[in-house]
Amino acid sequence: MQPTLTELLTTVLVAVGGGGLIIAALVGWLGKVWADRIAHALRLGGEIDLDLRKRRIEAYATLWRMTGLLPSAPRDPGVDHQALEQLGHALRAWYYDVGGFLLSRDAHDRGYGPLQGTIATVLRDGVGGPLTASEYDAVRKRLSALRACLTDDIASRRGPRRLPGALGELDAV
Repeated sequence: MQPTLTELLTTVLVAVGGGGLIIAALVGWLGKVWADRIAHALRLGGEIDLDLRKRRIEAYATLWRMTGLLPSAPRDPGVDHQALEQLGHALRAWYYDVGGFLLSRDAHDRGYGPLQGTIATVLRDGVGGPLTASEYDAVRKRLSALRACLTDDIASRRGPRRLPGALGELDAV
């Protein structure tokens, strides 16, 4: 006759002197403690992310407006080196007074820093007066790159989530 599961468990627990039960209870308790800590860390991380996003949206709105100096269409032929120098100073003031600490590493390294570098180069090499077409394009591309980084930081250009089989996907078949 074969022993039942209960009989097998009882035999094992008696053989180890009940130590297995204590170890199992301890492992279960430690698992719950760590699960609670992980859940708390995730909640806290989510709260920090949400607060950072809100602060970035507020600070980035000012920076976004500044990047409108050199639109791609219609081009503004009246933008000169003096206006570009003023933009460089305004960007620096924003960086140190408002939101430089909110920029992600990526937005700083691929957006803000290269933009300021391009502005400095154009101002150093330029002859004054209105920007040349190549100067205009060089700075405009850097402004556009900064805007792309800002939208990445606040996730404002992400498309809507689509579930498999959602409207729109059926048309692609």
